[in-house]
Amino acid sequence: MLVTSVVAWERAVGNVTEMVVASDSRLGGGERWDACAKIFDIGRDDAVIAFAGNTWRALPLVFQAISTTRSYRGSALRTLDLPQFARHLENILNVVLEEAKGTIASNPPECEFMLAGWSWRLGAFRIYRFTFDEGQWRFNVNAAPQKLPNALKGKGRGSLLATIGDGGRSLVGAMARDYNKGILAGPLDYRPLEYLHAQTMDKSVDSVGGPVQVAKVYRSIRVEYFAVRTSSSLTVSGRPVLPYENLDLRAIERDDESGQWITGPGTAQIPAAQAALAQLEEAADPSVG
Repeated sequence: MLVTSVVAWERAVGNVTEMVVASDSRLGGGERWDACAKIFDIGRDDAVIAFAGNTWRALPLVFQAISTTRSYRGSALRTLDLPQFARHLENILNVVLEEAKGTIASNPPECEFMLAGWSWRLGAFRIYRFTFDEGQWRFNVNAAPQKLPNALKGKGRGSLLATIGDGGRSLVGAMARDYNKGILAGPLDYRPLEYLHAQTMDKSVDSVGGPVQVAKVYRSIRVEYFAVRTSSSLTVSGRPVLPYENLDLRAIERDDESGQWITGPGTAQIPAAQAALAQLEEAADPSVG
């Protein structure tokens, strides 16, 4: 089982589009840890990376992916365009995996990765999935088709959506059923995010949970990470926002009555609590106060 639900899709906003990437926040391994980042800044302004599956292999590989961007200026400056970077990342994942030694090194890594962003050469959004082939004993990268999955196809719904993780595949099935029943109609908009949120609230789904986390990639070659506000919480990267934090992030907010998700240019943030800041200063320096 590949724990996690990650979904990326091209969302229409008026006459333009943007790439939205969302995931849950649960890590397993004998516990439910519902406050963990799964979408990462890869050091480029045109893409993000996310993972699904077992963290004992996934996280070291993600960290190498981030380090790879920093080690080559052309990657950070995007002269190495997204498709070429995806192929380079495939090679990095495999050469690092080859260095695993020991009694359990022969176990499959049981993880997947997603790279989603904007290609300036192609003038289009692209999603790349890195999946492990046990027969070849290597990760293979594949570009998601420039169309919706067959189950979601319909006029005006959208042009690009891909998932990783068992939860991601279940999400597509749930949306397809509701489109077929007439419960859903029209463009995707933020509906994949709402279905992901529903997965995290479903106690019968053990592999998916915790707050949703959201990032966007824009055509202007800019990545934006969001705080997530619901009626019960304000979180960032899956963790609760602390009382004294005054975030430099916009929030994406869920309206509980309609199930709609909203972002705005001036979405309110939680104000830093002066009392909490004072306590933080006292803890750092007992002489304060």
